[in-house]
Amino acid sequence: MRTYMTWQDEYNSKLVTAEAAVTRVRSGDVVGFALALGSPTAHLVDALLARAGELRGVRILDTVPVRMMKLFDADFMKSVKDSFTYSSVLFNPVNRALARAGIVDYQTIQSSDCGERFARICDVAMVCVCPPEAGMVNLGLTNFYSPEMIRGAKTVIAEVNDQMPVVYGDNWIPVSEFDCFVEHSSPIPEFKRKGEPSEVEFAIAQNVASLIRDGDCIQMGVGTLPEAVVRLLRDKGKKDLGVHTEMFPMGLPDLVREGIVTNKLKRIHTGKTCASFCMGDHDMYEFVTRNPDCVFYPTSYVNAPYLLREIDNLVAINMDLEVDLMGQLGAETIDFRLIGAVGGQLDFVIGAAWSKGGRAINVLPSTRTLRSGEVVSTVVPWLSPGAHVTVPHHFVQFVVTEYGIADLWLKSRRERAEAIIAIAHPDFRDELKKEAKRLLY
Repeated sequence: MRTYMTWQDEYNSKLVTAEAAVTRVRSGDVVGFALALGSPTAHLVDALLARAGELRGVRILDTVPVRMMKLFDADFMKSVKDSFTYSSVLFNPVNRALARAGIVDYQTIQSSDCGERFARICDVAMVCVCPPEAGMVNLGLTNFYSPEMIRGAKTVIAEVNDQMPVVYGDNWIPVSEFDCFVEHSSPIPEFKRKGEPSEVEFAIAQNVASLIRDGDCIQMGVGTLPEAVVRLLRDKGKKDLGVHTEMFPMGLPDLVREGIVTNKLKRIHTGKTCASFCMGDHDMYEFVTRNPDCVFYPTSYVNAPYLLREIDNLVAINMDLEVDLMGQLGAETIDFRLIGAVGGQLDFVIGAAWSKGGRAINVLPSTRTLRSGEVVSTVVPWLSPGAHVTVPHHFVQFVVTEYGIADLWLKSRRERAEAIIAIAHPDFRDELKKEAKRLLY
């Protein structure tokens, strides 16, 4: 009599220790981590690093690191450089020590196609997931590129965390797609709001809020400036807003509870907030857990410009570091130093600009202060040497500082320069006008 393996049997047959799981990594492999809270913890990563000396030329590919561990100790990584190298899509306080030490590489990837690229780059996928249900594994708080990476990698190792929230959407993978499971319960890191927005941020937010109408569908990131925008949406009595975004905005639960975000006017995913990943506090994790009105999809879908252009009145709000007189925007580097990442900014800029009634809004303060204390303009004749162009000039629509709004969409090169100079800090406008005359007239 033929017997069939149940999904529970299959899961149990693949259940191993962390030390046994990492024996599947071979010299020369690229080991891809899922993004942010979907990445493995030190329990699994330390087991991999313990194979230093045995392995050669293993590259660890990271995206948004959120947990401090031995991997981010620059001295340790120097000592195992023959075995392991590290590269990342984003540099933040967790992995910045590696960047300062010059032992990290930058992986340039755009959110909308990062799934396809990770699937091709990674030999081994490491992800943190929920315990399986009915033969399916929920990816929890991170979808992003995980589905494509899991299906494309030769080996898939899942760290199963019973504290990971279940989030609905296209966020389920069959047990059969995984090669081994490592059970390890650990608290989900929480991220608090970063203090109060500054006066400059509130001034920028006032300008942004003036461009938002009732019924708009919003995309925005995280930080004190988006927090200021969220607060002003409440203060100005905006209603029936929708949300379609890469990352869940920090203030979303409050906006839903207060009826400001209803999603009821969205033609696509009506009544639902659609995103790809989540980082926040306990209240946010409680809000998204098994909430049918919150759905996660891969960024190959969420960020796809062909989809975004079909969302009416899409308003994309993104932050940048510099803008030049042509309207080119840089959000990644300053003076060759990596500050940000490509992310999904260009995806949403294109999608919002093409959306019926849409608006692509790029924001930045008019100045920044150097370590020396010198104040410099973020509005520059040309982007700084070594700067990456994150948004090409021909896709830029609105640029906003605390001094106003520059609508560049229908303007010529000279008209663009005039509009951009008008929102620069007054102390720098005369010099910018001289440079514009020299370069453009």
